[in-house]
Amino acid sequence: MKPSFIFWILACLLTTAAVAAPQPRVSRNLLEKAVSTDAPRWKFIDHRHYREMAPTFALQFLAVATHEAPDYSIADKSLAQHLAEKLRYFLVTPHPYEDGTTREPEALGGIGGWTHNAAAQSLLLARRTPQVWALLSSDEKQRADLLMQALAVAAHFSLDDDNNFYVLLDGASHYHRSWNPNHVAGYVGVIIAASLYFGPEPLDEFFETFDFDQFEKRLDAVNFQNIRRCWTYNPAIPKLLMEGGTIALGEKSVLARGVPTRGAGVRNRFTYDGIPLSQPWAMHRAEAVRLYSKAVRTQVTIHGKDTSRLLERKSKATVSPWEGQMGMCHEFETTDWDGLRTSAIYAYEGVMIDIGTASTLKILGEWKSAEGGDMIERRMGVGMADLRFKASEGYRGWSGGKENFIWWEKDLEPVGASYVFNLWESYFAPPPVPTQP
Repeated sequence: MKPSFIFWILACLLTTAAVAAPQPRVSRNLLEKAVSTDAPRWKFIDHRHYREMAPTFALQFLAVATHEAPDYSIADKSLAQHLAEKLRYFLVTPHPYEDGTTREPEALGGIGGWTHNAAAQSLLLARRTPQVWALLSSDEKQRADLLMQALAVAAHFSLDDDNNFYVLLDGASHYHRSWNPNHVAGYVGVIIAASLYFGPEPLDEFFETFDFDQFEKRLDAVNFQNIRRCWTYNPAIPKLLMEGGTIALGEKSVLARGVPTRGAGVRNRFTYDGIPLSQPWAMHRAEAVRLYSKAVRTQVTIHGKDTSRLLERKSKATVSPWEGQMGMCHEFETTDWDGLRTSAIYAYEGVMIDIGTASTLKILGEWKSAEGGDMIERRMGVGMADLRFKASEGYRGWSGGKENFIWWEKDLEPVGASYVFNLWESYFAPPPVPTQP
């Protein structure tokens, strides 16, 4: 065989391989939308927090797809290039803005996990994707490490078994680790991501040797002013991180007004409900079981004969097709400060966190099907399908002591629901057969 012919065959094979580059399972249209969406940013200004929901879930959607197919091209760039550019945007703020803010997540803890978890999962996936990690400079990688450490500190402060604080790291936002999933699950996802990013033993060693003053200098060196300003807004926080102690809630607090709350700080090994860092799957399983913990009900009793109901925007249905099946989202039947809560938007705020963490675990091979994973997927299928149906029809619910009317286009789509639901559809089992025809 002539050498020129051999070279021709090799060239054809290489060309075919390039054309047949792996394609991620997610929607191509949504992926195009995600890469064209601006990278998210965050702000902390005197106890006021700013986050960008849809761009954050676009980032997470891109990160999952990139890990699966880093060389797949959209708009003349690989997914790896798109993801590296978006991460770089909030890892590097050359100078503070006029209001003193920078662009990184402020590492608040608690409800900050609505968006901070997506950032943490994206950084973990970037580190586990060589084509992305190679595009970041040494300085940018160090910034990623520092941000993950800061997020882990916030998770420790708000979740560790030795801490029972009723505030977050701004020393002002109210919180407790026993509250509904939308308050708690985000930073459970963060600590899972941090454990997989650093390794459980190095992360525990970091906690045990944490030094606030030295860490603050590192934050200043890379211009992470959102985090520094958040952690120093209340002068009591640095000492609480280092030594633990008590902090009393203010007289305007809705819960535990004036009551001193206690914790041991972060200079100790982390456990969450007795689960150590070495068991990230067990942490996720516990949160997912809690999230998809209800039998589906459409008409939840509010008071007397007053119930939640469908708005019949798409059909004449009066109950969910999955009525009675196990897996309805926790916040369709729970309580808040003002009594009963049954809310489609609060239910979504739980799944928008869970699906991101679950997708990371699935694509990294950390999902344990034989250790509750199959059960969770079945319940997730019911919960996600039921939520989508109720949101599409529109749902008259109750929270904060008053009725609310929630539907997909008005309330869920603007905060990134299409990205969240497509991750579920792409990487997890479909919903079971409906109960109702």
